[in-house]
Formats: sequence, C-alpha cells, structure tokens
Amino acid sequence: MVSRFDPVLRSNCKLTQVPYFPPEVAAAEDDILEPYGYPTGLWSRFNLEVCKLGRSRREERRKYPVALFSAGLNTTRLFSSGLAQEISSHGFIVITVDHPYDTDIVVFPNGDVIYGGRVIKPADMNGSTASVERALEIRAQDESFVLDTLGFKKYERTAVFGHSFGGAAAATTMLNDKRFRAGINIDGMMFGPVLNVSLGSLTYPQAFMLWGSDGHDSLTDPSWTAFWNMTVKGKHVDYEKEFTVRESAHGSYWDLNLLVDVAEMRESLSELAQLLIGPIPGARVYEILGKYVTSFFWYALGLKPEDEVLKGENGEFPEVVLL
Repeated sequence: MVSRFDPVLRSNCKLTQVPYFPPEVAAAEDDILEPYGYPTGLWSRFNLEVCKLGRSRREERRKYPVALFSAGLNTTRLFSSGLAQEISSHGFIVITVDHPYDTDIVVFPNGDVIYGGRVIKPADMNGSTASVERALEIRAQDESFVLDTLGFKKYERTAVFGHSFGGAAAATTMLNDKRFRAGINIDGMMFGPVLNVSLGSLTYPQAFMLWGSDGHDSLTDPSWTAFWNMTVKGKHVDYEKEFTVRESAHGSYWDLNLLVDVAEMRESLSELAQLLIGPIPGARVYEILGKYVTSFFWYALGLKPEDEVLKGENGEFPEVVLL
C-alpha cells in the first residue's frame, strides 16, 4: 500500500527493473484513461528502473529526511513513482501512500484488490464538501500512521506533499500532526479546516508552499486565497511560497506526462489527451520540481540555506514564476 524510494550512491547501484504497475492496476488504468484517448495495453509495458542493494548496503544507509507523498483523488500512488524517484535522488526518503476506497485501485500484499471512487466531489453533492472533507481526514490519519510505523515520535525532519487532492491532504495532515515540519500542495484546491485555522503552533512552526499550473493560483482560486489569508494571519507559519509554471496543466505533474514521451506518442495523442497533460514535457516538469521541492524542504527543515531559486526569477528555470 506504500512505495519507498531511498537515495543511493551511483557507485552502490546495480540497476534492475520491476513492473511499473501490477497487472490489476494496469488493467484498471486502461479503463480509466481510454475515454481520454490514451491507448489500452500501454501501462503494462512499462518497467521502473531501480537499484538492487545487498543487505550490507541497506544497513549502511544513513538517515535521510523523509517526505510523504499523496496522489490526486481516485489516483494510484504508482502514477507518481517517477516523481518520487526524482525527489529522492536529491537526498530524501520519499514514501508514496495509497488510500484504500479513495485511490482508484489498491492491490494488497495478500492479493486482495480494493477499488476506490468512494469520495464524492462537491459538484456531485450539490456543492457539499462533506465527502471530500471526510476523505481528507482519513488521508491525514493514513499519513500519520505511516510516520508512527516508521518510528517518528517527535517533531523531526519530515515533510509531506501531494498533487491535486493529495496537496489539500498535505495541508490537513500538517494541521492535525505537527511532526510534519513542511508541506506542499501541487495544484490542488484547498478544502476543510485549513481554510479557517492556520497551520503551525507556538511550539511547532510550519512552512508551506503552493505550486500551481498555468492560470491556477491564489488570484484565481478562492480556496487558495482563503488559505493564504489564514496563513498570513497566523503567527506560526514561518515560511511560505507560491509558484506557478508557464504552459503547465493540472495533469503536467504526474507520471502520465513523462510516460507519453517515453512511449514517443505525445504528438499522436488526441486533443483531449494532450490537454490533460499540457504542452510542457514531463522530464522538464520533474527537473523543475526536483530543484524547487527539495530546495524548499531542505530550507524549511533547517538543513540547508535558502536556495536562490526560492527567491525569485532564475535563468535556469525561466518557466517558473514566483507569485
């Protein structure tokens, strides 16, 4: 139900491949993405390249800071493995988390398959946010459970981030569990108590980043405006940033945007399929996130000085705008 990605020195890495998806997940994603114009049978053809470590090497690994990741509503964590690898390669243990009955499909170790789709969007509930707010609380409990299982007892070097609904869940998780020092919402609307209560506390200050797609920011999304207004009023959020990326779409920030280029099929996609991921290549998106996400976490966790990319316009990343 989780995937763990550890940074490994190149000299210690013997490359091996594992299936990108279990067969059940590949089949389910075929059914979900086919109406958007993506070909069936594609997802079962991908492998994920990873390092194979001997036991002695595993025992030698030093303690890296930990970042938990939550994917979008009704989206498997496995569609963010490429992103997790990118973030991990900068020196973080990244753990991606599935949320049964919310995630589209979760395959348990014993072979049980749990299908999701149980969270009802406000548009399908006459505007009510009751279902999504309950789902946020459950996601937050899942994230805290993972920290408990890893043995984190106190305020340490831990962060949480997510895409879309997972970004909103990151904020709720931080509100409920002050062991998380820093968090990032990647292009997700905000819901729940974080619109009315500030993050952080006198004893445990927190830091947060909003990361939007082109045209989605605190000037256009009332939930982001409300969140920022509450954050600014709060006295215990000690660092906050908001960025956007030109020519990005909501779907630019998951592996689908990378996999279409690996399969060399971007140009042949339908207009709808291209609209879903936007024009910016997935490899470039991950290069950007690899730099900005980890620079934010390093600084917010008190482990490195503030990187220049966090301060404004940067020639290496001209697509990125600090709002």
